[in-house]
Amino acid sequence: MRIKRAQTGEIASRGRVLQRRWLGRVTVALAVVGGTMTVAAPADSAVNQFGPHTCKQGSVWREAFSGDLVCVAPGVRGETRTENALGPSRRQPGGGPFGPDTCKQGFVWREARPSDHVCVPPSSRDRARGDNASAVMRLANPSAIPRGSVQITTVRHQLGGDLFASGSSLTPNGRVQFWSAAPGLPASQLSTLTANSGGGLSRQWFYRTNCRVHDPREETVIVLDAASGTVTTGGTTRVHPRC
Repeated sequence: MRIKRAQTGEIASRGRVLQRRWLGRVTVALAVVGGTMTVAAPADSAVNQFGPHTCKQGSVWREAFSGDLVCVAPGVRGETRTENALGPSRRQPGGGPFGPDTCKQGFVWREARPSDHVCVPPSSRDRARGDNASAVMRLANPSAIPRGSVQITTVRHQLGGDLFASGSSLTPNGRVQFWSAAPGLPASQLSTLTANSGGGLSRQWFYRTNCRVHDPREETVIVLDAASGTVTTGGTTRVHPRC
């Protein structure tokens, strides 16, 4: 009987240890909100903390200028800050053919947005353009972005529907990318248009939906002004409605 009691006590002790370990692990994964323990959703909590322009894990805001929320690798943000600091020393003293912001030979304007005249090596300008073009894909939740000045209209027909874009406040003569995003799925690019000389779109067609590939989910249409990296939303539609 003593042996049995000892074994029973040892098992109970081990059980308490395992229980404490399990509770410790669970405690790390739980957040106490208003006295109620709830499992935290990493992406949602990040968006709640940093706003709708929250980047995916591994990316940070570029911050080439005030309000620049394009997501880039941390190293790129560090290099961007260095470029901002060195920019004045890379300008041509007294200006030149491009005005007071003319760069010294071997440097060009970065153009993270059209008015960005920080002088950088040509490779940095190429990188800034590439980062702008990738702005939608690097967001944690593109569909959470606020509405912008571009409005999406869907015209239904027997084959599905046509999507049209109208709006203003875009980069004049700049490329405008359109993406669709549904909850739980990565954003996918639909098409590209070019804004007019006034930075507008006048009910321009950009995508035809296909009802033969039925998907009942309503998707958010994402609008990217590629010249500035500005991301907004233009409304919702069903990209693949039922015929």
